[in-house]
Amino acid sequence: MTTKADVIARAEALAQKIDARTAEAERRGAISDQTIRELIEAGIFAILAPKAYGGLELDLDAFSRVVQCLSAASPSTGWVAAFLTGAAWRLLVFPRAAQEEMYAGRNYVLGAGSAQPIASVLKVDGGFVLNGRSGWNSGASHAEWFSVNGLVHVAEQSAQLMTFAVPRADVTLLDNWHILGMKATASQDLLLADVFVPDYRSAHFWPALAGDSPGHALHANPLYRIPFIPFAMNEVMPVVVGTHRGASNALNARIGARLGTLSGARATEKVPAQIRLAQAQARATMAEQMLASMVAWNMGGLPTIREPAGRARIKLHASMLTTFCLDSVNEMARGVGGDAFRDEAPFQRYFRDMNTVARHAFLDPDTAGETVGRFELGLPVNDPLI
Repeated sequence: MTTKADVIARAEALAQKIDARTAEAERRGAISDQTIRELIEAGIFAILAPKAYGGLELDLDAFSRVVQCLSAASPSTGWVAAFLTGAAWRLLVFPRAAQEEMYAGRNYVLGAGSAQPIASVLKVDGGFVLNGRSGWNSGASHAEWFSVNGLVHVAEQSAQLMTFAVPRADVTLLDNWHILGMKATASQDLLLADVFVPDYRSAHFWPALAGDSPGHALHANPLYRIPFIPFAMNEVMPVVVGTHRGASNALNARIGARLGTLSGARATEKVPAQIRLAQAQARATMAEQMLASMVAWNMGGLPTIREPAGRARIKLHASMLTTFCLDSVNEMARGVGGDAFRDEAPFQRYFRDMNTVARHAFLDPDTAGETVGRFELGLPVNDPLI
């Protein structure tokens, strides 16, 4: 039986290989087929999959620690691994027939998706017809299924937000992932043109926000009762924290190799460099400890996190932890010297990736703070994801 310790050890064994492939992955805009195969063989994508489909059904801590390890080696790889692994949870929103079709006898699903609704969803006999464009589909280069959101308008009723499972063959991937950081995540746009989706591959999205999705209820583990936002934060935050650890390690290597431009003195002998490194490593450990606390909160916090105020606080804590990591990496950058920003230097990649991932819409501290502040003051809350 594969255990938590097993998958963490396998991720650690893969980290060095993944690091060596990062430059090529950035040039391609996607991680390699070989890396995907190795992650499959290591059981990474099965960590959160239900035992009913042969999955490992491990806990969020196993998931978090594996993603942190991969992200410290390559933030883009960690991000893709997080979302392709997290598909095991996200795709359970659909009815059993759709779940069985997507798993297709395997213990994982390569699934990507986006919360952004497409332009047009038309209800027809036996299903829906989808038209439009969906952005930010991380892992699109290797995804076999996509979850696509859309508003369904029914006469004399308010619009319903629904989600649809669409196979890769039914979408067109656009070559538009050209960005400063997280270059190898293949977070491309999808184009859907008159795509028919049968009823059994559709589900209402709102119940998932509260952890009440009928599809999740088919599986007994409390893991599948976690609401959407707390789970999404558990996907994203291990990448942020792992990227921060990778940056602190890159700073360590950089200081160890650096010589003064004019003096030729070793940076290791300079007190400011020693202090900066010590503080960076301490902040990396603090971030890991804060994340561990958040993961434990999510695993043991039901029913608290099923309440809107609890979900809002998880989102705020995640955004503030992200700001902590972002500020730390930017502080590290003050003392690395110009050579650390050459294309071949590892530090510049962590710097770019952190400054990109911290801009994720779910991680905006002002939006999250406003929502929690309104809860605290007894005011109406307008965040549609809470």
